[in-house]
Amino acid sequence: MIKTDKKTMNEDSTVSCYDRHAKDYDLYQSAVVPGYQEMLDLVAEACRRYLPEEAKIIDLGCGTGNASLAILGKIPSARIFLIDGSGRMVKVAAKKISCAHPEAILGRRVADLARSDWDHGIEGEGLVGEGYDAVVSTLVLEHLPFDRYQEAIAKCYRRLKPGGWLLAAEGYAEEGSDMQEWFFEEMEERRKAVDPELSDFVARLRDEKETHYYCRKAEKEEWWRQAGFLQVNMLWQYLCIGLMAGRKPLCEAKTRQIVKQAAHLI
Repeated sequence: MIKTDKKTMNEDSTVSCYDRHAKDYDLYQSAVVPGYQEMLDLVAEACRRYLPEEAKIIDLGCGTGNASLAILGKIPSARIFLIDGSGRMVKVAAKKISCAHPEAILGRRVADLARSDWDHGIEGEGLVGEGYDAVVSTLVLEHLPFDRYQEAIAKCYRRLKPGGWLLAAEGYAEEGSDMQEWFFEEMEERRKAVDPELSDFVARLRDEKETHYYCRKAEKEEWWRQAGFLQVNMLWQYLCIGLMAGRKPLCEAKTRQIVKQAAHLI
């Protein structure tokens, strides 16, 4: 279901959708979502390239922990704070990560990203006043109405250390493009290879509950820059999915000057 910009969001919709199929999430995502594993691998590679070996990372909308596991496969000494609106998803993620990397979880929190207090209490061990090296989010931020999206981006910026990175993979829509149609056609074709009962259950649940808010890539890039991020780049694209990266500058005073100059030119 594609929505346009709205000021409110039913907090029980998308969250409850993922809560209800947490145990089937991995099988469905890997089998049905085009480019899913490639996306996770590239997120992990970006973290390896940009972050220190002992990076502290927020997995924003962690799901069952697949992005975190991919990252830890590249930088095993990283530590990760898990956040998701689904308590069941967080529980599955924490168990899965703890089995593979017992010391990796910095903390966890069940929080709806559509609410303004989702980052309450996420300082984690040794992080008071310091901040995180990265916020990573995969196929999550697209579920937020545009005003909440911009609020979330600004909050991510504040939670990062100077020089920290926001890495987000999400869907987008370009006027006149058939990339979304192509993407969903691929999903329907891939669903044929999954157990029909499981496939129909998840597909029906997502159709009824899941909400997306798509816009152009250029709009999201502009929102990131308005929040203060520099070096905003699209690292990877597959049909209507893109992995974008933005860096918090080492000197925030310089950023404020750049943003002010940009606003003056507009």
